[in-house]
Amino acid sequence: MISGSLNVPQFFFRPSRKDLARFLAVRIPLTLLFATVLYRLGQYDWILPYSGDGHYTEELAEKDWVVLMHSSLTTLMHKCVYTLLKPWGWTAWKSVMVSSSLAGGMALQVLYAIRRHPAFLAINILSGSFLVFVGEVENYAWVNLFLLWTFLAVERFLERKWPFWPAAVFFFTAALFHMLALFYLPALFWVMYQQDDFKPWEFAGPFLLFVFLSIGIMVIFPREGPDLNLGRLVPLFQINRKGQFFTLFSPAHLELLLYFHRQAGLLRMIPVSWIVLILFFRRIETPFHKYLLIGSLTGLGWTTVWHPDLGRLDWDLFSQMYIPFNVLAGLLISGRPNEWRFFECLKKRIPHIRRRKNGETGPVSL
Repeated sequence: MISGSLNVPQFFFRPSRKDLARFLAVRIPLTLLFATVLYRLGQYDWILPYSGDGHYTEELAEKDWVVLMHSSLTTLMHKCVYTLLKPWGWTAWKSVMVSSSLAGGMALQVLYAIRRHPAFLAINILSGSFLVFVGEVENYAWVNLFLLWTFLAVERFLERKWPFWPAAVFFFTAALFHMLALFYLPALFWVMYQQDDFKPWEFAGPFLLFVFLSIGIMVIFPREGPDLNLGRLVPLFQINRKGQFFTLFSPAHLELLLYFHRQAGLLRMIPVSWIVLILFFRRIETPFHKYLLIGSLTGLGWTTVWHPDLGRLDWDLFSQMYIPFNVLAGLLISGRPNEWRFFECLKKRIPHIRRRKNGETGPVSL
């Protein structure tokens, strides 16, 4: 619902008739159109692999407004969509698919607002991490959407186009949808100190609102969910609880991490973002690039030490690390906005192949 020209602070506080007309005439229809396509794609098993918590997510949508503690707002969103569609015969499973697809319809527009370059869009949309938006019956679509919105707001802030508070609002909204967003708080702290005129209230206000809303949701709605403690981490030396399968960096752990990286990569086969980062690391120059790098390393860190209780079925949770990673890789591979430089830069990095001919050597043209 954000275009490259939409000013979010102005839209919320002083919306013009043009902004409202565009929102009603363009953004909502586009979201519904994209959501319909994503919903249909999610019905094909060869596109969307099964996720381990799908049936549990469906059961939560069927219950009487019960929230999952670590993804409270997502649970309520799924329940709202199911409540609206149930009178027309929709099941809870298909309603959650619609909910995730709606988040995907908006995510496509946010990605387009960050960069319109086809290479940037391809590396983000064709990756396995994007599949949580393709009608997946799980709790990760909405948090990833609001993290993408956070990325857009951070870039606008670093460019001195927006104040800081939209980034903070989007970030803590993401945390309400799923607390995994809080892992990326260090990157947001780093951003706050990049501008001398940063106002502390722009962070404190959204943070306090997040705390009050979290407490309010837990008080108003019945809740359930697993305990979030140190037992959720991969044990260092020995297995400590039921449901743990390996110790940190054991062969089984490394094999599963490799599987997650492959599943989150391009076409669920190639972790191309790593290749891009290695080839174009020197392009990481702007503060926004550095922010995304911090976020990518944070994602790599928490997914490495977090224990996948469902084994390979936890691919969707662990693919989340590629959300900031793919945005960074897409920016590096596409160069400046609207400028295609990938093959040019790749060519410079490939050593010249020489061949002998008539006793002479020369470079082979690429």
